[in-house]
Amino acid sequence: MSSSTDRWAEWLRSRRTGGSQEARGRMLDFLAPVRDKILDDADVGPTDTLLDVGCGDGLVGLGALDRGARVIFSDVSQPCLDDCRAIAGDAAEYRLAPATDLGEIDVDVVTTRSVLIYVDDKQRTFDEFFRVLRPGGRLSIFEPINRFGLEERRCTWGFVDVAGIEDSLAKLWQAEEASGVNDAMVTFDERDLFAQAERAGFGDIKLTYVAELNREPPWHTRDWDAFVNSSPNPLLPTLAETMAENLTLEEIECVTAKLRPQVERGEGVRRIAHAYLLARKT
Repeated sequence: MSSSTDRWAEWLRSRRTGGSQEARGRMLDFLAPVRDKILDDADVGPTDTLLDVGCGDGLVGLGALDRGARVIFSDVSQPCLDDCRAIAGDAAEYRLAPATDLGEIDVDVVTTRSVLIYVDDKQRTFDEFFRVLRPGGRLSIFEPINRFGLEERRCTWGFVDVAGIEDSLAKLWQAEEASGVNDAMVTFDERDLFAQAERAGFGDIKLTYVAELNREPPWHTRDWDAFVNSSPNPLLPTLAETMAENLTLEEIECVTAKLRPQVERGEGVRRIAHAYLLARKT
């Protein structure tokens, strides 16, 4: 693994799961079916050259390598590319590029997983996907639809009992929204993705939308320290950092007393939605 880091690599390496290897393992177990569906939808095989845009720690691209495809890892983070290179070595290629400017390249398949949520100009990104694909090429993506359940998350954060700490949670949420970090994540839904793909020029488009309500927590650990020292995305501080910045010591103690037992018991409500989009350049 590269010794250098940035916010993207740091989040993937540790801050996403609070440094807990157990939580990281659960996260990867959760993401494995996502990776498989992205690749299955595009029918990725040995004759394909696949561009994994926003590759992160390489989940999708490494899966494509296992299927015999030629893989090009692309990301805005050099440390992330270094981490992929440490695993794949000379079996793949590596490009430092944003999703909105992929450079001179042509491929059979473009994949992304949870990338467009960080991009303001999503239409330009779809236009780039279309441009770099060869005729008959396939685009296969997965994106969370964070508008779904947003109002409830603002109030409960996914916990079953927040009585007595509502004002403190409101302060934390207001601080998060004031940062503007979440803007690109909540200003679109599955219909926007479909329309942007069509405007880019894709002919055959199939979108699968999935909304879920599960009586289980939306996090992957029962370890309070791991939970409080994790962050929901690379652009946000951890919960511990946010509380220290916005709450009094007394408020932090009250929040901890209310939420810690629920984390440790594995209590929560998971209300999430996501979309898989498959498009072909005809």
